[in-house]
Amino acid sequence: MFHPRPLALIALVIGVATGAVAQTTTDLLPFTARGNEPFWSLAIGAEGSSYTDMEGVTLNAPYSEPVSEDGTLTFNTAAGPLRLTQTPCRDSMSGMVYPYTVTLSRDGTDLPGCAGDPARLLAGDWTVTSLDGTALPKGADVTITFDAGRVAGLAACNRYTGSYNLTGEGLTFGPLAGTRMACPPPLMETESAVYAAFARITQFDIGPDGALLLQSDEATPLFTAIR
Repeated sequence: MFHPRPLALIALVIGVATGAVAQTTTDLLPFTARGNEPFWSLAIGAEGSSYTDMEGVTLNAPYSEPVSEDGTLTFNTAAGPLRLTQTPCRDSMSGMVYPYTVTLSRDGTDLPGCAGDPARLLAGDWTVTSLDGTALPKGADVTITFDAGRVAGLAACNRYTGSYNLTGEGLTFGPLAGTRMACPPPLMETESAVYAAFARITQFDIGPDGALLLQSDEATPLFTAIR
């Protein structure tokens, strides 16, 4: 595993679905890119890159700063050029969403893949706009904040806190603890529906507009949320 060390903060502009966002190499490193059919894995950190594939090939190379052009970063890696854009990518086998889309040019063949930590897509504050496909009642504020395995927010009436578990297969939430303030019936009913929805979530996605979609096994949007 590579560990980040201080790097020159070179501003790199990468295109995203919702607009252009300034990034630096320090923000991105370290990360791992992976592809399927055929399987390959490429870890890139401040000390270098390390490549492996299903044929047992292992390659290593020192790190060099990527080139930025037209919203794409191109890394010179042990296995060949790796082009990266900050566009959400869905793993072709698991369906998990990753923050970066990559293409590895290996021996004259372009190999597509995904890169980065899915938790980067969740991190931060979200405001829920719909619950189980229906707009929230007036005055029912529902928020979700993701932070390093913990989740907290407002469930229409009371505040809640708990944990979440993000794996390569999906997203689940642990038991949520909340305050016990009484509210008018419409808000209490919404709050009950919020807790019930959290218990059914098994995966997440990012919509074309950048919205967070928390879903069940049937890919039903239980929560739609925006930043």
